[in-house]
Amino acid sequence: MRKWIEDRTGLSNLLKVMLDEPVHGGAKWSYIFGSGLVFLFILQAVTGIVMASFYSPSSTSAWGSVYYLQYKTSFGWFVRGLHHFGSSAMMILALVHMFQVFIFGAYKKPRELNWISGVILLLFLAGFGLTGYLLPWDQKGYWATQVATNIMGTIPVIGKYIKIINQGGGDYGNFTITRFYTLHVFLLPLSLVFFLFVHIALFRKHGVTPYWKMREEVMKNRVDPFWPDQVYKDVIFAIGMYAVLAGWVFWNKGAELNSPADPASNYLARPEWYFLFLFQLLKYCQGKFLIVGTVIVPTLALIFLCVLPFIDRNTSRYPSKRIPFFGAVFSGLAGIIALTILSIHHDSHDIHIIHQREDAEKQTARAIKLAARGIPPQGGLAIFLNDPVSLGEKIFKESCIGCHMVKEEGGETGPAFTDFGSREWVSELLKDPKGKKYFKESGAMPPVKQPDESLRDMAEFLLSQSGGLHNQSADRLERGKELVLKGNCVICHPIGDKDAKKIAPNLTGYLSEEWLKEFIKNPSDPKFYGTRNKMPGFDKLSERELDALIQYLISLSKDRILVSEKEEGNKKRKYVFGQTAPRAITAFKRVDFVVSAQSND
Repeated sequence: MRKWIEDRTGLSNLLKVMLDEPVHGGAKWSYIFGSGLVFLFILQAVTGIVMASFYSPSSTSAWGSVYYLQYKTSFGWFVRGLHHFGSSAMMILALVHMFQVFIFGAYKKPRELNWISGVILLLFLAGFGLTGYLLPWDQKGYWATQVATNIMGTIPVIGKYIKIINQGGGDYGNFTITRFYTLHVFLLPLSLVFFLFVHIALFRKHGVTPYWKMREEVMKNRVDPFWPDQVYKDVIFAIGMYAVLAGWVFWNKGAELNSPADPASNYLARPEWYFLFLFQLLKYCQGKFLIVGTVIVPTLALIFLCVLPFIDRNTSRYPSKRIPFFGAVFSGLAGIIALTILSIHHDSHDIHIIHQREDAEKQTARAIKLAARGIPPQGGLAIFLNDPVSLGEKIFKESCIGCHMVKEEGGETGPAFTDFGSREWVSELLKDPKGKKYFKESGAMPPVKQPDESLRDMAEFLLSQSGGLHNQSADRLERGKELVLKGNCVICHPIGDKDAKKIAPNLTGYLSEEWLKEFIKNPSDPKFYGTRNKMPGFDKLSERELDALIQYLISLSKDRILVSEKEEGNKKRKYVFGQTAPRAITAFKRVDFVVSAQSND
């Protein structure tokens, strides 16, 4: 059989040509990086093919297909994790290999084209990272890719055409994802394989470049075969890389999948880590200097790398003989590292980024929970149509955030709603109703002159009117009741009679679902603020929208829950809302659906 195959294929001769390459100077661990990159490329190709068999390149089905692979397919999360983190590993190893080649002086005559083909391969790897990031069609990938395409659009004359070609039009949509999928799965792999073949062929022609101190006689006298001496080292390195990569995937439980892309959201995008330096550079190149960061600096760096073999004409490969070039390359590397660290440090201290990440985590947890019930044909974003908290948040951002602030975002005309309706929020309101967080100069209520502990007791009683207070304290409730009903509060506020009217809002059922609904519809009602009211009524909201807005407001509190029974089709479901919903669920015999702003349990 072997002879028959050999007669018809010449396989043994092919293997001999591939494996009998002489390694002058002996096999070395410093030669493993190129083979490691080939291994990672094969791993990316294999995992990419598996993922492609599940993926649907459409703006309506992309997120759902990735969700199915990640959460419903056996070991799908592992395959996707290998592919996701493998791309970063490939970029890191490519940079290490490039700097090893530079340090060894392996770009010098006659290896100029080998070096240039390596630079081109590095650009293709960056292209893989850029095009693959968008394909899950989640928030992070969608907005991060917009940053990259907007940078393309700043190129003079041709920039806007490059952007339109890549986007498939003037905005992101279905054509965008099909263009990026075509680039990622067809054009870039074919181009990379071609240049990889050229790169390896040129390497085989000229051989390895040894350590610069190796004597000429050692180079001539010691010659190890590629098989098995160098192959052994390459295989050990590949196994080690795979072990580290697999361990990292298990540690992170696969690659992250954010909530579905929402073009209407205000997501503060950040590119993948290997583009952060360029993103940070653009912060210092605003206005007419933007072209410096987007075009001039990257182009000059690329030109320098390509012409390096031609301007470094010294035949010596000793680093001490190449100090100007070492200075240029390593100062560039130091600049890239510094800009990347600055970007990461800035984001870790930016309150808006921190809050966005927290909100993104909550949104993602809700999306994954809702997707388990089924993804509508309209696409991943449609899973939120039946989620009242998400709908309520959308209505709040459309109608309320201009006056009310939540987590440092929004207007300051009305009270801030961060942790709205919690014990802390109510007790601070009693302590300083005219404070910046509440009614400011428009407030008519004087501060309640009581110790902080007594204010918390009063807040306990007032919130008990809503019927949704979690972990209620009977002692505190009793003390608060006495302070409210026997103090100055009842002089201005009716409590206990829903229809009673005084000069201040009726506190019967304070912050309950019904109380909030009536207040939002008509805050000018005499039982609320009457003629002193400055807030517009929202009586145009439908019952569904109003319910959703209230459920969102209650979900902001860390102390409150809302149990609501809604009809869906021919049956009723109980919903539990609030940050404490998972812990409060034990109070009910059966709850069909939990929406939590803090937990995905």
